[in-house]
Amino acid sequence: MRRFLMINLLAIGSLLGAWAQQGMQVESFRLLENDLTANRYGTSKPDDNGETAALIKIVTSETGFSFDGGALGIVAVEYKPGEVWLYVPRRAQRLTISHGSFGVLRNYAYPVPIESAKTYEMLLDIGVGRYVSLTSQVADADVVIDGKHVGQAPLYNRYLSFGTHKIEATSGRYEGTLNLEINPMTERGKVVQIPMQDMSHTYGDVIVSTEPNTDILFQNRKVGTGQWEAQLKEGSYSIVTARHDADSVRTSFQVVRGQRNEVKATPPIQHTGYLQVYTRPRNVQAIFDGRTPIDFTQSQTIPVGRHEVQFSRKGFVSQTHTYDIVRNQTTRDTVQLERVTYVKPLAFYFGAGYTISSLSGLTAIAGAVFQRHDLQVSYTFGLSESDPVHWYDNTTGTWLSTVSYKQSSLSVRYGYQFNLMRQLAITPQVGYSYDMLSGSVSAGEGSYGDGGKASCLTAGVKLLLVPMQHFYIFAAPQYGVALSQDTYYKHAAEIGNFSAGGFSVSAGLLFSF
Repeated sequence: MRRFLMINLLAIGSLLGAWAQQGMQVESFRLLENDLTANRYGTSKPDDNGETAALIKIVTSETGFSFDGGALGIVAVEYKPGEVWLYVPRRAQRLTISHGSFGVLRNYAYPVPIESAKTYEMLLDIGVGRYVSLTSQVADADVVIDGKHVGQAPLYNRYLSFGTHKIEATSGRYEGTLNLEINPMTERGKVVQIPMQDMSHTYGDVIVSTEPNTDILFQNRKVGTGQWEAQLKEGSYSIVTARHDADSVRTSFQVVRGQRNEVKATPPIQHTGYLQVYTRPRNVQAIFDGRTPIDFTQSQTIPVGRHEVQFSRKGFVSQTHTYDIVRNQTTRDTVQLERVTYVKPLAFYFGAGYTISSLSGLTAIAGAVFQRHDLQVSYTFGLSESDPVHWYDNTTGTWLSTVSYKQSSLSVRYGYQFNLMRQLAITPQVGYSYDMLSGSVSAGEGSYGDGGKASCLTAGVKLLLVPMQHFYIFAAPQYGVALSQDTYYKHAAEIGNFSAGGFSVSAGLLFSF
């Protein structure tokens, strides 16, 4: 028993002795033939003689080193991720490296000549571990060491401190785990292969769905919008739903191997603001974003962003307002609806009516209203006939023919429109009419008086009743004063029981637009 204890104590002592002998040393030093860093613009540096310095890339994750290059000195020192860039002059021979925790490496002699503008690599062993190269059975597998992702296999010259390290490798559905012991007895430059195996049997189908236009994040990476399908290894996971106008929400779920795992992810919490609208009249209908009725008798909570609200009420002109809603802020507005104007101050119109006069007829009308100024043109097609007019030879007194007449008129009128009520208006008018006779011979020969002409100055009023928009019922009494009559017209009017001018009234329908 004592002998066994002595043997163990001697083994432990040897191990501790080996550990104690560990100190800072260079594991390898070589020229990097294809590395142009030392001679590239932006990374090259001149030495005191104006020559381009050599660059030694010292592989280490530690900082706090001091460097002494002897008589030739050191040009510059830069710390990079996982490396120290040491610039030295051409023909440098030796290097001393000091560190407060790892000791001193004195007078290290470079094993190769140091040339200007060349790049070298030094693997610096700080005495607390070993450089190890890692490979995997599946190419380009992601490697995690002690819970930290360090790159893809193969990984060369990875410095691992003494102790046990958990090394994991994954590539698709291939996985591998290795517990690697590093101690002073571990061979330098050791190459370790991580064993891997197919784990497809432990995966399940995953279908994640949420609201449209919502991003889905898995392991801090966007994987879909609205929906995401994947295959994951059995276990517990979580995804995050995110949108620019909402607070992100995390949803946890469990994956069961060999099954279809459907996950309904909680949507993000919408950012909102407040919209307060006072309307006149108060009880109007409001439609939010073209589809949702909304009640503005009280303040409403609205998603942030730009929205449209349409306000309407029977008998009033509808309005559409756009609002930019800001998070946690109140947007206020007053909306006053205007009553529908049935009698429009700006419109074009046309229609037809019947004109009752000494010679009645059917009247076609067209006109326009601009800022209540009304300009109208009408043409009356004569329908009723005058009394028969007998024509005689003035010299002999011989009867020639008997003719009846119809009268057509072209009129132009100007007026100014007054709205008495929303659906009733009156327009005083003045105008000018040009009348023409057309004769029809009932006995004898010769259509005497056919084409007789007269002109009149007219004054009257147009009454408008508007039962619905764009549809007018009108009545227009007027009185005409004759300005001129030719001989034929005058003779026909005296005998045929009609006159130029006089009282008339038109009534009918108009359409405005």
